Amino acid sequence: MKAKHVLTLTAAITTYSSQVHSNDFNLGLEFKTNHLWHGSIVTPGPMVAGELTYKTADNKITLGLWGGTSFDGEYQEFTYFASYKFSEQLFIEIVNHGNHSSINNVDIFDYSSDPDKTGNFIDVGLGYTFAGEMLLSLYYSVIVQGIDTYLDESSGKNKQAYTNYLEASMPVWKGNELDEQVSVFIGGAFSFLDQQNFYDDNANIVNLGFTYSKSLQILEYNFPI
Repeated sequence: MKAKHVLTLTAAITTYSSQVHSNDFNLGLEFKTNHLWHGSIVTPGPMVAGELTYKTADNKITLGLWGGTSFDGEYQEFTYFASYKFSEQLFIEIVNHGNHSSINNVDIFDYSSDPDKTGNFIDVGLGYTFAGEMLLSLYYSVIVQGIDTYLDESSGKNKQAYTNYLEASMPVWKGNELDEQVSVFIGGAFSFLDQQNFYDDNANIVNLGFTYSKSLQILEYNFPI
């Protein structure tokens, strides 16, 4: 997945069910004008996604399933993840991304590095938010398995690239309305093993932009946008 360095505007409306079975489960539904991942355009058109998560009573462990599809049916993805929160500032996660859109008769549990057979790649990430008024957040992840490869010239074989991604984000403005906020972010990708990486042909800034978010209140319900 190589990044396309273009200016892209994404709008999303997210709705969440209040409870599913118990307070530990949460079901979400999201409508987006397009879908990006770490600066790469996954699908350029409108799409819908659903997410089911389970949290333990102490709110430390989260298990989740995420699925998305574009309105034209050209894009389908199935992702599952787990995270552990050490504190309000520090968490670790493992995410299996599965974009199998162009693969026929796919096995969603195929973890090989062959892009003709699978779209899976596994990310292990670590996030930390600094205390204080600035609320600077850092996120670092490494792709440890899947379709993140480079051609090793000495052997002539594809080998795991172990792409690294590092992102910094920070809120820069808070409004008076419910949950209204503007945040800025910048992210870069690189590999220690080769010039190219999963997101670009060279070590590079692959993700740069800002987000505006707020909750839209309709009757007694709040919808994050």
